[in-house]
Amino acid sequence: MHFRRMVWDEIESDDWFGDRTRTQAEVVRLFQEKYPEMPPISQGTVSKIEKQFREGGHVRQLKTNPPNNLSDAQKLDVMLMLEENPHTSSRQTASALNVSHSSILRVLTENQMHSYKLVPTNELTEDDFNENL
Repeated sequence: MHFRRMVWDEIESDDWFGDRTRTQAEVVRLFQEKYPEMPPISQGTVSKIEKQFREGGHVRQLKTNPPNNLSDAQKLDVMLMLEENPHTSSRQTASALNVSHSSILRVLTENQMHSYKLVPTNELTEDDFNENL
């Protein structure tokens, strides 16, 4: 079971609350008694999980976007390199500029560009139309 869900289930458990509301300190103590093999939790953890459930209706940890640690100059270098040679792959660009591949993809997305591989196709001939009839 997911850790945050397990904590919330224990917070909401009738064993713990019964007819009254327990303090966060009591929840911490009871959780540690019930799950001694788990790392200890803090009162702040209980508070955050409870707040998230009350506000959002769930206890899943929200995904956050990774920070883009590239400077504006590095972003410009990425765009200039791809403008000079649009057939350079995103991995080649990352290697040449000594940045991560995901950073290159993030810069492309920020600039409404998409990395894709051009695949040559055969040209249509006059007979292609007749074959489809």
